[in-house]
Amino acid sequence: VQGQKWTMASRCRLSGIVCATNTKRQKKMNSRGKVANATAPGHDVSATMSGSPPTSAHELRALLPRLWRQFRCRRNKSTAGGRAHGGTATVSMDHVRACLQKSRTLAAKWGQASDQELAQAFREVAELPHLQQRLGFRFQDPSESGHWGAANLVGYQENPVGRLKRSNSDISWDMYMLSFKLRVLPGDTSVQVQRLLTRKPVVARVEKRRRGDPQGPLVKEPMVVTAASRCAQASDGRKRIRIERRNCDLLPAVLIRPPAGPQQWTLIYLHGLGSSALGNYADRPHYFFDGSIALKVVVPTAPSREVSCYDGWWLKRKNSGWRLAKFLSWYDYLSNHDGAREDSISWESLGVVQKALHSLIQKEAMELGGHTHRIILGGKSQGCCTALDATLTYPKPLGGFIGVVGHLLSCTPVEVGGPQSETPLHFFHEPEDTIMRWKWVSKSEQRLRQAGYRVRSRRISDPEDHGHFVEGVEGAWIRQALRSICIARSSDASAASSSS
Repeated sequence: VQGQKWTMASRCRLSGIVCATNTKRQKKMNSRGKVANATAPGHDVSATMSGSPPTSAHELRALLPRLWRQFRCRRNKSTAGGRAHGGTATVSMDHVRACLQKSRTLAAKWGQASDQELAQAFREVAELPHLQQRLGFRFQDPSESGHWGAANLVGYQENPVGRLKRSNSDISWDMYMLSFKLRVLPGDTSVQVQRLLTRKPVVARVEKRRRGDPQGPLVKEPMVVTAASRCAQASDGRKRIRIERRNCDLLPAVLIRPPAGPQQWTLIYLHGLGSSALGNYADRPHYFFDGSIALKVVVPTAPSREVSCYDGWWLKRKNSGWRLAKFLSWYDYLSNHDGAREDSISWESLGVVQKALHSLIQKEAMELGGHTHRIILGGKSQGCCTALDATLTYPKPLGGFIGVVGHLLSCTPVEVGGPQSETPLHFFHEPEDTIMRWKWVSKSEQRLRQAGYRVRSRRISDPEDHGHFVEGVEGAWIRQALRSICIARSSDASAASSSS
């Protein structure tokens, strides 16, 4: 990364990427660089980690990146101190005042201050922890042959822990950060801003919980896994249809938590139709963790069930006979319109999972002292629809919702002034999604807006052109929404405590 500016191209280089001439390959490689950024440049990690309300010193400290970019010495580019992410900028107080006067932040009030007043204020800034900006992680193999798992990240290490070493491990990887240092020069007529590129390891404890483990199931809710279309024919003895009942235990599951101490937030995240917790998220803790939030993540697995719209899909057994195909599905689909419009579903199958998720929310809230406002629900595709239904039907306010390429189900009630009317609801959509198309998905979100809910919806193209089946960018979207939810709530709590 030496000798390069922090542009989109250098983001790719920071992710271990060298530009290629092939257009398709270049798009793939650039997407690796783009989604690797856990925090956009300019994000003040130091302020978010402290949890304290901003002061004048904090306001001035936030100006340091701008001062460094505008006034860094160009001749330093050829020296050791003039690397792309390092170097020093010396700024006179007159230039500082001019920069402050153009600023649209609270720091603009210092634009009329004298040299002595600014020098004293900057000395207070120098006593604060260094301003840090989180850049992201870097892939060892950013090419098309590389994968999105944590094993492909720079600094990756995995250490088994506990008795069940097959199931529990600490996974770590390197996070790249910028650190800004300030010094007031003698005479109080100028300041010096230094920027350094550093790496910091991020550690997450990953637990793979399976059926039969000593911890037991996450929940236990009786359910019918036979397709609704076949249940309706079961009364006809000639069909020889046996209705199969099982317990919805949400296993196997992946639990990700900070190893150093208790979590402050919990995210319950649901996979899409046909995916699974172990197969899609056990090796991707970086989808959720960037080191800025003390977060626990629970990724359960949907029940293995028959689906009515595929009740003609029979598979040959290895030994003999045939069996109806089963899917890891949160509910039973009664129709398949291939994305042209919303599919009909069995509300009874959804209701069982809704109860199971509500039980899981109560269980996780107990670890947070009963604070349900620190529980976040989310999901991808069908998991998004299911998690949103559980969110809007839960009787107590929750911390937030994160939906990726999903929508609001028609059968999900939207109560005006309900418990989640102040809960931030984040949605991410891919413009080329042909499974859940925007022309009818947008109408479902309009139901929420008309009821007064706090909806933030974004349509962002997947750099890999996967449409509905997003991969790496899913993690970038999740981390973006988590920061927005957790940091905003923490700031509100800090402001409330300081005012009281």
